[in-house]
Amino acid sequence: MMTAPAIVDEHPLMKPGRGRLEGKVAIVTGADNGIGRATARLFGREGARVVCMDIRESGKLRIDQLIQQEKGEAAFVLGDVSKLDDWERAVATALSQFGGIDILHGNAGGGSPGKIHEVSEAEWDRVIHLNMYGLYYGARAVIPHFLSAGHGNIVFTASTHGMMGRAGGAAYCATKAAIVNLTREMAIDYGPTIRVNCVCPGPIATSRWPTTPEEMKAEQIAAVRALHRVGQPEEVAYAVLFLASDESSYITGHPLVIDGGQTIDVR
Repeated sequence: MMTAPAIVDEHPLMKPGRGRLEGKVAIVTGADNGIGRATARLFGREGARVVCMDIRESGKLRIDQLIQQEKGEAAFVLGDVSKLDDWERAVATALSQFGGIDILHGNAGGGSPGKIHEVSEAEWDRVIHLNMYGLYYGARAVIPHFLSAGHGNIVFTASTHGMMGRAGGAAYCATKAAIVNLTREMAIDYGPTIRVNCVCPGPIATSRWPTTPEEMKAEQIAAVRALHRVGQPEEVAYAVLFLASDESSYITGHPLVIDGGQTIDVR
């Protein structure tokens, strides 16, 4: 008799599901790494059927396979959020395999270091296309289905650096700030049918953390003025789950800060 494969990369912060997304279908972007991977996995544990979209595989057990190993339902779409055709494939996958769409977690994003006079036009365009067009195309792809169904839920990933400045992060700060205000604007446009919120993580220990220079690690930890540590992807995932679930039914247009106290006393 064959034994079941061991659960991969189990994190102590990831608890058993309570059925909070039972019967829901979610699309999660940046889903095979970091915050997206933790969120997609948590959604699966909470009963959602998850379309996991990412531009590349992380090298770990792929997220859809991990969700399936944990007895959930998931599909994987290899795609770039800044390309409309890839969004159309993700939506088609949700409709054909799971019969609808209820939740979008637009998480994929990135930056390019540099002051504004140092960032090349090509890099500026890359960040704009990833962080802004990625959400623009995603929202346009799912909103008609939400309106037709009479309900929907969108959670974007912004950043504390969309609410405060960070030296040498012009493109990243500009786009993340835009996401915060886009969240507010969309909540007005689409309420009460669609709720739109965003999470604003502070320093989070993603896959880049082990290779981050020590001086940058020290800077990030020092910035967390209350808890004195970087956060874990799972700690952001639970905030996304709250906003995506009916437990937050009276919350919309809100940037939820998950930063260990980074923004308490900006100086």
